Amino acid sequence: MNIFKGLQVYGGSWNVKDSRSFDQEEIDAVKSAQIVSSEFGKSVCFIMKSGGSTYIPLSNDSNLEVGDNVDLTTAKVLTLQRDGNADINRIQA
Repeated sequence: MNIFKGLQVYGGSWNVKDSRSFDQEEIDAVKSAQIVSSEFGKSVCFIMKSGGSTYIPLSNDSNLEVGDNVDLTTAKVLTLQRDGNADINRIQA
């Protein structure tokens, strides 16, 4: 068995550890999800129904532009790993 078969390289040095869909509870908690400009390039700004906002960087392979809305029913949460670093999350949309 090839241990590298399941790994996908992301951004040259990060590997995809996990990819999952948003669950219904997460989708229900979000009022809107929109692409914004950030220090990471582009991020998804999640405006929460309970108030406040959360930002998660957008994956490098996305074609979405600043101002676009993200469909959480089709978007994915990527968990990326790299030796010597803590895991990070990106939104694939």
